[in-house]
Amino acid sequence: MPGFINFVVMKIFNNTFIAPVPLAKGDKIIITAPAGRIEPAKINRARDVLIAEGYWVEIMPHAWGTWNMFSGTDDERLGDLQQAFDDKECSVIWMARGGYGLVRILDKLDMRGFLSRPKWVVGFSDITLLHARLVGFNVQSLHGPMVAAFGNFKESGASLALALLSGERPSFSVPPHKLNRQGSTSGVLIGGNLSILCSLMGSPDEPDTEGKILFIEDVGEYLYRLDRMLHTLKRANKLHCLAGLIVGGFTHMKDGEPGIGIEVEYLIRQMVEAYEYPVCFGFPTGHLDYNHPLILGARANLQVNEEYVSLSYL
Repeated sequence: MPGFINFVVMKIFNNTFIAPVPLAKGDKIIITAPAGRIEPAKINRARDVLIAEGYWVEIMPHAWGTWNMFSGTDDERLGDLQQAFDDKECSVIWMARGGYGLVRILDKLDMRGFLSRPKWVVGFSDITLLHARLVGFNVQSLHGPMVAAFGNFKESGASLALALLSGERPSFSVPPHKLNRQGSTSGVLIGGNLSILCSLMGSPDEPDTEGKILFIEDVGEYLYRLDRMLHTLKRANKLHCLAGLIVGGFTHMKDGEPGIGIEVEYLIRQMVEAYEYPVCFGFPTGHLDYNHPLILGARANLQVNEEYVSLSYL
């Protein structure tokens, strides 16, 4: 597993985050599906939008496929992802969807070709696994909308994702939330899906959160499981040393009968009550109709005050 060994070496010795080259008109974008299956029509629609925007698009052969809950067998999905990572003409690898399955192939992915010419990787949810791996290699990536979002290109965050990939760095503001903790901070932005982040504990991809701005989101979890995840992060000393915390969408949460008796935002706020760093709730990123893209691995400034919350890149 040469890519896996390289990962361990670079995680120890390299402290500089690399931003892949900005996307330009005419550049090549690859769409691949390393995890769950997806309707081919959604892939084709995304391809058509990206072509109309002026890009060259290639779709990996098994992205349209089905094999049980996955887009293909482990070997087929790995082959597609490896081809995309090794492609010297490609500027962006856009994930078709999340779901489940990336963890089954991640440690077989050879990163050497990719690291010789880093490219942007776009996705969220299960793709948090790959974002965490890239953070370990100190390469920036884009936590953002996937193929389904191109059905509403302007309003889903997909158009902003293209702008960020092209080098634009606009600041973004959201209204205040009653549970916010005010303050101003800066640090490298990391994170993603909370369930996936917790699954990384004890692995070589375990996130280093010290001095970082951590972003979390999730979907469809029972509240007691969410509570357990938060305790897992706290007991692993991942919460006390943050520069800041951004809480994104926690959608379609479920409670049992009897339930845990407390809402998501209050669970999270209680978990970080003893700390002093700024905390922002209600950031519109995650499993939402509008999924605001975030550049993971980028140094960012987070300001939380009575009037607004702003996030900007440094």
